[in-house]
Order: sequence, then C-alpha cells, then structure tokens
Amino acid sequence: MPKIHGADTRQSPYVSKLAGIEPEGVTALALAALALLDAINAGKLVATDPDTRALLESLYPLQDALHGSADQIPAALTSFLTVAESGVCHD
Repeated sequence: MPKIHGADTRQSPYVSKLAGIEPEGVTALALAALALLDAINAGKLVATDPDTRALLESLYPLQDALHGSADQIPAALTSFLTVAESGVCHD
C-alpha cells in the first residue's frame, strides 16, 4: 500500500486488509465508498446510535479533503481511522 505523506504511520488493521486486495478490488472498494458517502450526504443513510454517528461525522472532513485540498487528506484520514479503530467498528 502506498504511504500517504504526512499521515500517521501507525499500523492500522485496515492498512493490512487493503494491502491484501488486488488493484481492481481497490477500485471497486473506492467506488462503493463514494456511493456510500453520497448516500450519507443525501440523508439516505442515517445513524441513530452514538458510536455510528461519530464514525459518520468523522467522514465529513475526509470527504471535504478528498474533494478539496489534498494536503488536508493525511490529517483527515488519521482522524477518521482513530475514530474507526476506537471500538466503534469492533465488538
């Protein structure tokens, strides 16, 4: 997996999962993520529990960075991964 300049270099379980996906799969994953982000923005995917809501909220700065200034991506990605790895996505 390519490094994102300036991003937190700690090992994320998501980094190892992504590393095991073929390039075509990475493209499919990115397209699925974009579709989910559009659904969130359109209000079609709504979270009612606080943990999931926090995860969705942490996506907004990352999405803004993806569509805006690339120099904001590392911090936004690090922030999102911190929320995702804080137990929100794990039981």
